[in-house]
Amino acid sequence: MSVGWGRWWGPYRQVWSVQGAAGFSSVGALARLPQAMAGLGAVVMITGLDGSYTVAGAVAGMISFSQGLLAPQVSRLADRFGQTRVVAPQAVVNVAALCGLVFAAYRHAGPGVLIGFGALVGVSLPQIGALTRARWTALLRDDRRLDTALAVESLIEEAVFVIGPVVVVAAASSMMPAAGLLIAAVLVAVGCSLLLAQRATEPPPQPGAAAGHASAATAHAGLWVLIAVFLGIGVLFGFIEVGVVALTREHDRPGVSGVMLALWAAGSLISGILYGTNSWHAGAVRRFVLGVGAMAAGTVLVAGCSGSLTATTVALVVAGTANAPTLITGNALVAVVVSAHAVTEAYTWLGVSVFAGIAVGVSAGGVLVDGAGGVAALWAATGAGIVAAVVAVSGRRRLHAPTE
Repeated sequence: MSVGWGRWWGPYRQVWSVQGAAGFSSVGALARLPQAMAGLGAVVMITGLDGSYTVAGAVAGMISFSQGLLAPQVSRLADRFGQTRVVAPQAVVNVAALCGLVFAAYRHAGPGVLIGFGALVGVSLPQIGALTRARWTALLRDDRRLDTALAVESLIEEAVFVIGPVVVVAAASSMMPAAGLLIAAVLVAVGCSLLLAQRATEPPPQPGAAAGHASAATAHAGLWVLIAVFLGIGVLFGFIEVGVVALTREHDRPGVSGVMLALWAAGSLISGILYGTNSWHAGAVRRFVLGVGAMAAGTVLVAGCSGSLTATTVALVVAGTANAPTLITGNALVAVVVSAHAVTEAYTWLGVSVFAGIAVGVSAGGVLVDGAGGVAALWAATGAGIVAAVVAVSGRRRLHAPTE
């Protein structure tokens, strides 16, 4: 039995034994929770205060979309000046923006004001995943354990999206509609402070990483394929999130939406853990394409089972098993398709592409829900999945090492 456990958990134990790694990785998980809470927290708060799904979806969509406006540039600044000098003021602005959004909602401000605060929340939300991946890369450069470390980060993100929705819905149900966003503000302050306090694992500033390499990552065609697919996956996620929230309210069970979304993420988390412990014979590109196709197929199951919340929940768990393996493989392909000096920026591009996609999904999903109900948003997720699968298949030949 001990040999079996060693086979499954050995790779993860090896990377977490690296000096300082367990500290920044675990704190990074805490600091990353607000990314799983901000958008849904805005939807729950605004609709809980008798606002429309259209406005709530627009605000949540702006939170996700606006992250993509500055995140790659902030990542380059963090490389150039160091994480502490860049992320500390960014976190202060984000806490203020979250509190401002809550204040505006309770004062019944107009949609423009709420969307404006949503934009400020998004552009100032620290990209913790890119920061921790940069720390892993600095610690394990040219080490075979780096792939496992990047898988750990993907699994942490999955765990975050298990916990985040539950916290938002439970806090809003038991306390007040804005409780989820206020908790997120506290987590930003505490999580970022604890992460930046770990200076020993912070990558050293690279003053030379300036404008000359500003577009180094996006110069590679393979990265654009990954960006497009991750964008489509994000749209799928956004439609599912809004669709599930609306579906539970249509069934007079609004309190279970967080649990349903958490179980969707839990299915992803479990499959991701198992995926990361295996040595695969199939190439990464083939696994990535198959994974995207499986995600699209899973949305058909979810939408088809929408007549019953129990059946929908089971379908979400099954569909979720494709999520983490696909995202892990896509992130691993960054090291293949992008030059070594541009990987941090590339990781950021993939992250913001998912959030930009979520922005489209939740915004369009809000309109669909107001006009046709939650099931319409779930079927729209199928359309997004099909588009992502087509892009993955058509662009698979570009997912190769760059020619220097």
